[in-house]
Amino acid sequence: MMFVPVQPLQARLQLGRLRKDDAMGRRPRAPRERSVPGPHARSVLRRTRLSPISMSSAAGAGAGGSYGERNFDKLEESAKKTEKKVEGEGVAEDPNEKKTKRWRIRIFYSIFLGYATYYFTRNSFTYAAPGMRAALGLSLEQLGVITSIFPMAYGVSKLLAGILSDQFSTRVFMAFGLAATGVLNILFGTQSTMLGLCLLWALNGVFQGFGAPPCAKLLTMWYPKKERGTWWGFWNTSHNTGGFLIPFLSGYAVRNFGWRYGMYVPGGIAVVMGLFLFDRIRDSPEDVGLPPVDPVDQSEREKAAPKDGDAPAAKLSMRETLFKHVLSNPYVWLLALSYFFVYFVRQGISSWAYIYLLDFKGVPNPQDAAFRMSGMEIGGLLGSLASGYTSDKMLRGRRIPVIIGWLVGLIAAIAALWYVPVGMKYLNWLAIFAIGFFIYGPQMLVGLAGAELVDKSAVSSTIGLLGWIAYLGASVAGYPLTKIVTNFGWKAYILALMAFSGVAILLLLPMWSLGVVPEAVLTRQQVLAGFRPPCSQCAGTGTVMRLECGSATPSQSLSCKYVEDVCPWCDGTGVNRKAAVAAGN
Repeated sequence: MMFVPVQPLQARLQLGRLRKDDAMGRRPRAPRERSVPGPHARSVLRRTRLSPISMSSAAGAGAGGSYGERNFDKLEESAKKTEKKVEGEGVAEDPNEKKTKRWRIRIFYSIFLGYATYYFTRNSFTYAAPGMRAALGLSLEQLGVITSIFPMAYGVSKLLAGILSDQFSTRVFMAFGLAATGVLNILFGTQSTMLGLCLLWALNGVFQGFGAPPCAKLLTMWYPKKERGTWWGFWNTSHNTGGFLIPFLSGYAVRNFGWRYGMYVPGGIAVVMGLFLFDRIRDSPEDVGLPPVDPVDQSEREKAAPKDGDAPAAKLSMRETLFKHVLSNPYVWLLALSYFFVYFVRQGISSWAYIYLLDFKGVPNPQDAAFRMSGMEIGGLLGSLASGYTSDKMLRGRRIPVIIGWLVGLIAAIAALWYVPVGMKYLNWLAIFAIGFFIYGPQMLVGLAGAELVDKSAVSSTIGLLGWIAYLGASVAGYPLTKIVTNFGWKAYILALMAFSGVAILLLLPMWSLGVVPEAVLTRQQVLAGFRPPCSQCAGTGTVMRLECGSATPSQSLSCKYVEDVCPWCDGTGVNRKAAVAAGN
């Protein structure tokens, strides 16, 4: 007896493949292995074979003459034609699945290229500054004032932009912000007065805050939680990519055309990329006719949807969203405080480790110190990818244990930088590589954990709040950290970095168990929301077809027919019982 899953009143029949050696006693497959999917089943299962009794009948009809053999060949040819038809009609890939994959790729490369371009217009000043100093006669202190304006404006902007991004289209928000930074870079290149330079660079910091919150929201809207860490890790490398390319791009323009073109070229690229983002990005799967990426989201939306005759639910205001989903969540504040210390360490390394190598370690020349520092960006890129993959694949969506593990590694790497002798050039490079590896992982995952802690309507607000507090930590790694070095020496610098990493670990420990994503069972929330996993054998229909074969006749090798029956794997319920029981239903 054999069962073949079908949709009610819409069976797709397929005869099994006949082979001559089957009649010689080949062992039949189990019914589960012989299942053929119905027309809407999403997995291609193995093809069916006829039972040994039927094959014996066919062999008996063909024994002793060529008549049975010819009919055997005709039946096999007919079975192949039927199989080909079924493959074309009943096992077609779900069109929504293909469309979803296509859109996910499109969204990802759009935000990756877009955020990398944000770094073009963010770091362009760094490589134009030497030319500005020579051409405009600016002092080092004046360049320092321009440099200090940017992080202050950017930190406040990231908070406000995050809140606003939850109320408006992320597509428009990100595209407009990038185009605006491009225009401001171009205008910056036309200025020669200190007032104009400071004003335009402060405005650039404001619009730079329009980049990260929309990307965070798009990643939560388009990618399921079980894969989100990996995608977030790949996206997080976009700023490494932008930071790696801008020295070549802006540096070439400055050398060949002057410092103003070091601003014009990145600005022009940003304007074009802003138009590109507006064309390519869509806010959510629903905007293109696709279901939400997480099933529980769909269940919650259906539950919250107004019934017939009811007034539609009012959308929460900006203030209500901020207070209900962000400010009242204690875990968001724990993440924010830990982010403060993570960014302190990150900024403390990136800003002062170069000088530490020259002044304290005694590296003989700036080129040698620059080589050792080059390991940080490479390590950061790999650390972001590895932390996202680890949290997704090895810990099933648990971000906090990965962050804590990376911070422990960071403390060890900072200690290694202190103890490795200056003469061991490549070990110093490896220590800084390890620091980059272990600092960029938490820098990426804290933002992801914050985005997953709140409702999707408040993701950008959460990212904005986290970013604002993070950049407060980065600002403390400036003047206050220099005072520590001045008063207590470089050993205090190393100890401060290690201590701040330890404080971040202590703040994260209460959230150790957050974020578990089940692999094959439903969560309690999904069960309460009414979601039920469909039976994979009958595609959720609860019915299968039983193949019955009669005895052979002189004019017909086989006499078979399909009879509709209850699916034995789900007892006709159409529900995956194992997943439902594991969830406690």
